[in-house]
Amino acid sequence: MQNYKLCSSDINSNYFHFTKKSNMKSICKNGLLPKISFHAQALEDTKKVFFVEGLDNLLILFDCWINVVEKYPHIPGAFNLATKIRGKNRLSKLFINIYFKWTNMNKLHRFISYKYFDYFLEKYILLNIDIKEGIDFSFDDIDEIKAKGYDKDFLIKAGYSLKYSDLESIRMDKWNLHTFTDHGVNSDKIKICCVDDSYKMQDILNYALTHTKIKIEDVCPVLYKYLKNRKYI
Repeated sequence: MQNYKLCSSDINSNYFHFTKKSNMKSICKNGLLPKISFHAQALEDTKKVFFVEGLDNLLILFDCWINVVEKYPHIPGAFNLATKIRGKNRLSKLFINIYFKWTNMNKLHRFISYKYFDYFLEKYILLNIDIKEGIDFSFDDIDEIKAKGYDKDFLIKAGYSLKYSDLESIRMDKWNLHTFTDHGVNSDKIKICCVDDSYKMQDILNYALTHTKIKIEDVCPVLYKYLKNRKYI
C-alpha cells in the first residue's frame, strides 16, 4: 500500500479514516468494509465506513471520543440501557444528569479514557481515502444518532459540542462523516498517512496541533486537558 505524506492542505481538506495497525493485512486485501463498531451497536442501525474531512476535524473527533469514553459506563449492559433513555421525560433527565455529574467527579473515568487514548495513539494508524461526494457519500446524509430524537442536552453532555456540532440538523457533521449504507472503500483508494516518514499517530497528532488554526482550549477542551496531562502542549 502506498504512503500519503501529509501537508498543510490536509488541515481542512481530504478524507481520513483511522484503524488498528493489525487490520492492515485485511484492508490491503479487502479494502475498508462497512460495519457497525462494537461501541456503536446500540446507536447505529446500518453498516458504513466512518471518516473525517481534514485534520482539524480529526482533532475535533478526538475531543468527542475522549469525552465519550469518560462518560462510558463500566457496568456491563448499562450503555445499551442508557441509549434507550432519550432524556425526554423528567425522570430520565434526572437520571442522566446525576450520572453525568458523577462521571465528572469520578477520576477513574478520566484515567481510563486517557489510558484508552494512549493505547489508540500507539496501536492505530491514519489512512487517506480517495472518495467522492455523490459516489461514495453525501454531506446531506443523516447522522443516525442525532436522528434518534435524543434530548439536545443529552447529546451535548455525550460529546456533541455546540462548538462543532449542528444540533438543529440531523445531517452529518464533518468530524463524523460516513459512506453510504453498505458502501466500502476499495484498497486501491487507500494510502497510509505519514509525517517525515513516520506513521505514528503521536507524530500525526503533533503535526495537526502544529498546523491547526483551531483554538484547542476553547473548541476541544476535553482533548486539551488530555494534551496538557500528557505534556503534548
